[in-house]
Amino acid sequence: MTESNRELVIVGVDATAFDALLEILAERKTVAPADLKLLAADAADADPQVFANRSIAVQVAKDFTFSEGQVVLLLNSDDTAREVLAAAEAAGAWVIDAAGITRGDESVALVHPLLNSAEVQSGERNVVALPVAGAAMVAEALYPLKSQLHSVEVVLNQPVSALGKSAVDSAAAQTARMFNGQEAEVDPTTGQRLAFNHLSSAEAILESGHSFGELALVHELRRLLGDELLLDATINTTSVFHGQLANISVTLKEAQPLDTVRGLLANGARLEMRERPSAEEAVGGENTLLGRLRQGLVSPRQVNFCAVSDNLRKDVAINCAQIVHLLLKIH
Repeated sequence: MTESNRELVIVGVDATAFDALLEILAERKTVAPADLKLLAADAADADPQVFANRSIAVQVAKDFTFSEGQVVLLLNSDDTAREVLAAAEAAGAWVIDAAGITRGDESVALVHPLLNSAEVQSGERNVVALPVAGAAMVAEALYPLKSQLHSVEVVLNQPVSALGKSAVDSAAAQTARMFNGQEAEVDPTTGQRLAFNHLSSAEAILESGHSFGELALVHELRRLLGDELLLDATINTTSVFHGQLANISVTLKEAQPLDTVRGLLANGARLEMRERPSAEEAVGGENTLLGRLRQGLVSPRQVNFCAVSDNLRKDVAINCAQIVHLLLKIH
């Protein structure tokens, strides 16, 4: 039984995490099929979706009527999603931004359901932002050490799915062509080949030398872990479809025995210690896998480790479902 008959409205049936989200919502019985609404820019381009053994039609967003009794979840950051955000907020609905539309807007609470779910009501608006998948995973991995952190350097190896469904389709097509001995076409968005490649950056480089995604990752981690934390980040893109891996180097305020650090990480929420974790092990799971824990060679206060997770199921779909559940229950 669901705990509320309030409507859940999802915008982004073509988002990479959409299928995983529907699966999680059905497994957890978060919402009844009758109370689930799906929106797209043009319903003619979207087939009905199966949810809990029921067929759910996809409606046209511009024709949909929003109301105070709804929770609206945005999975895309396109013009349609931005229009929906404005219309839903004006109607008094709660909006969950899982696409980074409101990134940098301090009037919107940035909420990780495991770390600061009480912040849902702290924003000035009825809008809740979720951290992007990379920030969600790294924040979970660092949270048990939060009070002891002085500085953090993150090298995030993101999968092609982090760039969107079109990038996944492009990488799949390139892979097929290369297996058939044909020249792979360059991905039009990144300007580089995605298949059998490792990109130093999938985005344009800013004047600082960083990409926008790297600065956004730093910004979201500071909002979740504390503004005083010194942070730097690099985001590479690897030619795998799903599953992300981050190499993390932390400098602690004071040197700690490695066993103490291991114990703190092992007791963290949704964290699981492995000797040599891989993205393959993490895909399909609901935990962040941590491993390669070792003392740094630069400073006695330095500790290095890696974190891997399923970027779609765990860091987007499950986090979305938990915030949806919270809003349907208390608002």
